[in-house]
Amino acid sequence: MHKRDPASVLLDPAARQLLTRAYNSPGRWQGTRLADPDIRTAAWLLRRGINWRGKDNASASGRGGLNARDRWMRALVRALYYQHKWYSPSPRSQQGWRDRQEKRTSPRHAGALRIEIGRRLPVRGIIPAGRAIRVMYDQGGQKAQAAARRLPERDRIYDDRGDPAARWSDPMERDWA
Repeated sequence: MHKRDPASVLLDPAARQLLTRAYNSPGRWQGTRLADPDIRTAAWLLRRGINWRGKDNASASGRGGLNARDRWMRALVRALYYQHKWYSPSPRSQQGWRDRQEKRTSPRHAGALRIEIGRRLPVRGIIPAGRAIRVMYDQGGQKAQAAARRLPERDRIYDDRGDPAARWSDPMERDWA
């Protein structure tokens, strides 16, 4: 079992907010801006060997897939997938998000996330500098599985046999222990 990315743990609340909006409007893009970390957070990350402005190693592997542009945005992408997989509300449930102690007993496979990373955005009034991101939730089922099979291998985590494809991330390339 691998440890979670400490930067993504910081971004779990932001991931839940964005996912809630996506779940409430399936098939439609929901966007936001991920603000750059404040000076205290940036120092905390640096003490752990994480340069938030560093290149996105997952996309720099040469295997293709989502280019999160930098290390900070990759942490949000990891938080989105982790929260969706282990803590998201059941599609038919009205109970909402699970607490940290209520992790699913098996990972969620229903539905799929689509994520697009946008450009860096400057300070705008009281809104801090950051990067644009948008997420779409597609409900699962046979249509979702067929859509995934139509994707080119460069855009998939696993191929049809279940083996790692281009978007699979090698745990050995992580910058945290």
